[in-house]
Amino acid sequence: ATENFGLINQARKAFAEDFDSVDGDIKPPSSQLEIPEYSFSLPDFSVYSENLRQYLHRDLIETATLVSLEQAGRLNWWYTRNIGRKLWPLSTTGDGNCLLHAASLGMWGFHDRLLTLRKALHCILTNSSYTDAFYRRWRWQTALQNKEAGLIYSEEEWKKEWESLLKLSSSEPRQSSVQRYSVDQLCSSSSGTHSSDGQSEVYESLEEIHVLALAHVLKRAIIIIADTVLKDITGEPFAPIPFGGIYLPLECPPSECLRSPLCLTYDSAHFSALVP
Repeated sequence: ATENFGLINQARKAFAEDFDSVDGDIKPPSSQLEIPEYSFSLPDFSVYSENLRQYLHRDLIETATLVSLEQAGRLNWWYTRNIGRKLWPLSTTGDGNCLLHAASLGMWGFHDRLLTLRKALHCILTNSSYTDAFYRRWRWQTALQNKEAGLIYSEEEWKKEWESLLKLSSSEPRQSSVQRYSVDQLCSSSSGTHSSDGQSEVYESLEEIHVLALAHVLKRAIIIIADTVLKDITGEPFAPIPFGGIYLPLECPPSECLRSPLCLTYDSAHFSALVP
């Protein structure tokens, strides 16, 4: 275990150095990041004893998300029809950075502890050749949603909303570790797999535009499997869940994009990596 810890730290630092060498003023921060073409996958647990299999399942799998999305008919419905492989949501830290943790787990098998992907996300949103395109796409989509609700923003309100979204993507924590315990309890699933395993800070939760920006950082499609509505304790629809869907790096040259998508889940306000 100690040897694995050292290898993971070394991999994180090497990836962070790739990002630090990029000049965000000149080109998008994804230009020099070494992004794997394929996704992380779990080993074959069937070769282990029953007790070890159960332990690994409890430790590695986001059981609450798996059950919730399977019961909603959103996840692994293809597997029940003998089409493709079963996918498993990985246990992911719930500290406000779960989108980037999930993406990192899905590609490399480790969390984004050094906030490398979050810094890249913030950089590509705030200071890259894609910034104006992100603003245009976000404003168009938000205007459609506002029209349905009968809302009209002034130019000042548009500017304020956009600046708020940019601030959300910052790698600066939103609160101290003293306040963190109660937040972790809220993020915890029934299996306890969302709790922290060492980080001392909590970060701002991200929105759909941040997922789109991440697709451009990675230069690959991101597929998010989620239910469409949030339900109350009686099972009645309570509020829409907007995250589910396919996010494409439309501003990136197709020749530079990876064909293999990154799959994530979103359930109970929490992202998880989805791997075979």
